[in-house]
Amino acid sequence: IAKNIGSVWAPSLDKVGNRYFLYVPAVSPNGNYVMWADSIDGPWSDPIDLHLPQYIDPCHYVAEDGSRWLFLNKGDRIRLAADGLSTVGEPEHVYDPWHYPDDWTIEGFSPEGPKLYRRGDYYYYISAVGGTAGPATSHMVIAARSRSVHGPWENCPHNPLVRTLDASKKWWSRGHASLVDGPDG
Repeated sequence: IAKNIGSVWAPSLDKVGNRYFLYVPAVSPNGNYVMWADSIDGPWSDPIDLHLPQYIDPCHYVAEDGSRWLFLNKGDRIRLAADGLSTVGEPEHVYDPWHYPDDWTIEGFSPEGPKLYRRGDYYYYISAVGGTAGPATSHMVIAARSRSVHGPWENCPHNPLVRTLDASKKWWSRGHASLVDGPDG
């Protein structure tokens, strides 16, 4: 990024057709940007302001009907223009994340880091709750599924999928997660 847009947090890289898109949240000042390139090696465009100052952790996804969306923290999303370079309309709330028991030691609810996947007949919404900054037991990975990227979303009965149980564990604050297909599928 040649232009200073602030402190970059968790970006989303995607390829649609023959073009690459990088959706970049920044803080200080807060904003969300998109950059594009016809090659992963660049050159990349200058950041284009999407005018979404209250959101972090964007996840770009192309729906089954071809519409493009940017899923955001808080369980919200916003539609993108067909070229992926601007937003259409206002953000909408589409998912109520699973909530942990009240007696768990966490930082705060803080739903963030959405990632979407399609597998078989379902779309999967992987995200984090519990807070990034600690304590060690706060951040955790949760999942939901739906037959449409437009919802409704059904929380996994096994949530959280990943969580640090106490501060003596080697891995602390496990939250943001991605699914990866292994060699055996």
